[in-house]
Amino acid sequence: LVDACMRSLQHTGWLNFRMRAMLMAVASYQLWLHWREPALHLARLFTDFEPGIHYSQTQMQSGLTGINALRIYNPVLQSQKLDPHGEFIRRWIPELAGVPAEMIHTPWLMTPPQKAKFGGNTYIAPVCDHEQAARAARKAVGDFRKQHVSREETGRVLHRHGSRKGPHQTRPKPASQPPPDNQLSLFD
Repeated sequence: LVDACMRSLQHTGWLNFRMRAMLMAVASYQLWLHWREPALHLARLFTDFEPGIHYSQTQMQSGLTGINALRIYNPVLQSQKLDPHGEFIRRWIPELAGVPAEMIHTPWLMTPPQKAKFGGNTYIAPVCDHEQAARAARKAVGDFRKQHVSREETGRVLHRHGSRKGPHQTRPKPASQPPPDNQLSLFD
């Protein structure tokens, strides 16, 4: 999915928010890259690049805002959830066009006979084990936060920059009865 997203982005200049977030998270956590270089690279590719949104989002997705939960995406789970039949992957990675849906999300796990039968012999292996890399990143960042980010500091930041909407408000429940026939609608 990561490769398909990058090929799509290079061709179209656009990706949805979830895929942008996943790319930044993979770069930061699984590949352990400093946030600036991936952010600059993506900024050059996005046709809708807007610095005020882009850089704050790349920093947040990279875990630099301190008070937000770590967003470490599992690209295989994202792929299975968002592209269950592998249509997006096959479109942007034609080397995998013949791979069945049950193998499309993890083509590197195919056996040599499966690769020969379905294709994928020319497709490269992952640059890292994403699950192992994510575990290591979660531990390293979590340990750092425990040592350097106090609850008091988190509370101070939330108080200063958090929502000013006040307490949670509930909306009135809609009437269970349909309106009378003689009541006009917005389209009458």
